[in-house]
Amino acid sequence: MLKKIFAVIRVLFGTAWKKYPMFFAAETLRMLANVSQPFVGIFISPLIIDELIGDRDLKKIFIYTGTLIIGEFLLTVIADRCGTVIGKYHQRLNNYFSILIGKHSMELDFQLTEDKAALEQIERARTGMDWYSGGVVGIADQVFPFVGNIIKIVGLVAVIVTKAPLLIAVIVVYVIISTLMTVRKNKIEVEAFGKLSKVNRLFGYFGWNVVDPKYGKEIRLYEARDTMVDYWKDNTEKSNTHWKNQADGQFPYVMAEDILSFFREVFTVFYVALLAVNGVYTAGIFTQMVAAEGNLSNSLRNIMWNVTELVKRCNYAYEYVKFMEYPAALEKGDVKVEKKPHEIEFRHVTFAYPGTDRKILEDVNIRIAPGEHLSIVGLNGAGKTTFIKLLCRLYDPTEGEILMDGRNIKEYDYSDYMAQFAPVFQDYKLFALSVKDNITFGKDDEDLDGLFEKVGLSDFVKKLDKGTDTNIFKFFDEEGVEPSGGEQQKIAIARALHKDAPIVILDEPTAALDPVAEYDIYRQFNTLVGGRSAFYISHRLSSCRFCDRIAVFSEGRIAEYGTHDTLVDAGGLYAEMFEAQAKYYR
Repeated sequence: MLKKIFAVIRVLFGTAWKKYPMFFAAETLRMLANVSQPFVGIFISPLIIDELIGDRDLKKIFIYTGTLIIGEFLLTVIADRCGTVIGKYHQRLNNYFSILIGKHSMELDFQLTEDKAALEQIERARTGMDWYSGGVVGIADQVFPFVGNIIKIVGLVAVIVTKAPLLIAVIVVYVIISTLMTVRKNKIEVEAFGKLSKVNRLFGYFGWNVVDPKYGKEIRLYEARDTMVDYWKDNTEKSNTHWKNQADGQFPYVMAEDILSFFREVFTVFYVALLAVNGVYTAGIFTQMVAAEGNLSNSLRNIMWNVTELVKRCNYAYEYVKFMEYPAALEKGDVKVEKKPHEIEFRHVTFAYPGTDRKILEDVNIRIAPGEHLSIVGLNGAGKTTFIKLLCRLYDPTEGEILMDGRNIKEYDYSDYMAQFAPVFQDYKLFALSVKDNITFGKDDEDLDGLFEKVGLSDFVKKLDKGTDTNIFKFFDEEGVEPSGGEQQKIAIARALHKDAPIVILDEPTAALDPVAEYDIYRQFNTLVGGRSAFYISHRLSSCRFCDRIAVFSEGRIAEYGTHDTLVDAGGLYAEMFEAQAKYYR
């Protein structure tokens, strides 16, 4: 457990210190003010009481009272001011660490974004840092008071031990029992947290999908509202049951702590009063002992609470540490890659998705020359898109190897390797950003007009009031534009071409285009792609005429390979598929 605590403090505080060092200055100053405050009353109040009972010297009474009031006032002001400063940093730190989680999520190997364990780890990191640990502020709110309570305890013990040592033994027994109860409560809470990530994911999935506009058509046209709401209610009930069980389990320990505290306070007052009545010390010292005992008891209880709460919170926050250190799924090399046309070779490549035994690809062998245009065809489920995922190193082969220019792609620097590809996937995504940012992502935006002309977007852009600065979608901008499916696909194609990578991948690039726009893309295919290598997946076999070679996938293997004419003449699977489509155009 100590290893977890030190790891959390090292990672969270180290990260926060680099960004917001003044947060720690405010925490330290507040701690010192809170430590000093009770001692002002403990040492000055007895002087006031003894003076009131004894000589009643007004000058001394005014000096003692003024010192007490001003001292406590200044310390309160300092602590409150520091608390205000810390409060300002609270949301900043939460936002900062949310950004770090999001950034790291985008940096994870793509394979992990489809891995259940990794997805649950992301969820635990988010909820652990936000809801349960309180993040940096939540951890600091235990660490700094822990240090402050140690200082207070040393001072308070020194005050009590010379006048009422029995109180120390009573307080220690009370704190030990109270701590055991707190540990049990925290154990119940931590065990409950371990079961919560799945509940939260299901609750969030159905809750947000019900109100997410992108599901609006399906929900309305298929009357899916009641089904979605029923799932939401069901998972809401599971969430409520989860929290109820946690509260019910902790309730007996809460009640026992309250009863124990009551008897401790009763004993303290009677014991100290008895000593005062018997003349062991003055009335002022009586008030000092009662105040010191109360503060010591609270400090001991608080320090134990700090420890148990710190253990609990660090358990939650450790999920963030684990996520930020989540092991990579892919082996990374350091060989630099030059941006140029490359020879690609799949050598005895077999692939099954992690956690499954079903082979999506089996013993695939193919070599693509630099600048070659390869069309990939086949029935649904034949392995075409998986072939592309392996090529882009979104996954690694289960068996065999993929070579680029004769070297295993695992040896290349991962970022350099990814920079060689400009894909348009079948399930491409556009973002609620401007048209320009969706294409350039903040990079060079020169000659966009020529690019728009090539892909057929010129008329679309000319109609926009803000031109390429117009936002896509209306999520954050009421003046945003909602492009048609074909226009969105053209933007995705423009994005790929703008990257100017040596290898272009087009996965069903014309699926949402009308026949005229599709013809324009085909007609300009060589102009668009140029001398770059191109991988072209399409169910419309007429598009294959624009490629140098065709690879026909069937049941995870390359069943046929050649040019359009040779495959048609061969009378195999490709010829059968081509004929099935061609008859509708005759």
